[in-house]
Amino acid sequence: MREDVRQAFADAVRLYSRWRVQPGDVPAPTLDFRTLNVSLSGICDLVAAYKNEPLPLPVHDELWTVIGDGHMKLKAELAIDPSYATGVRCLDILIHARRAASDTSRATPSPSDEPEAIQQ
Repeated sequence: MREDVRQAFADAVRLYSRWRVQPGDVPAPTLDFRTLNVSLSGICDLVAAYKNEPLPLPVHDELWTVIGDGHMKLKAELAIDPSYATGVRCLDILIHARRAASDTSRATPSPSDEPEAIQQ
C-alpha cells in the first residue's frame, strides 16, 4: 500500500474522532487526498482494496478508542482481524451510524416544537 493511502486512512480515523454532527445540513468532514477532496467514506472505499494488510499499531489503537463501548461487536472484529479491511469496515459503520443519529435527531421534534393542543 502506498504511504499516502496509509496516511489518508490514519487521518480519516483521527478526523472521525474529532467530528461532531452539527445542527442543520452541515456536511461531514472531508480530507485532501492527492488532488481531490474526499469524504471519510471515500477514504474507506479507497483503502478497502488493501484487504490483508495489517493496521499500524497507532492507527489500530486510535480506531479502538473511537469505536468505544457502544460497538463491542466491532471491537471484537478488530481484535480478531486487525487488518485495513476490518478497520475500513469498522470506520464506515461508525460514519453511517453517526450520520443516521444526526438524521434522527433532526427529524425528532423537541417538546417546544410540538403543536399546542387547542383549548375548547
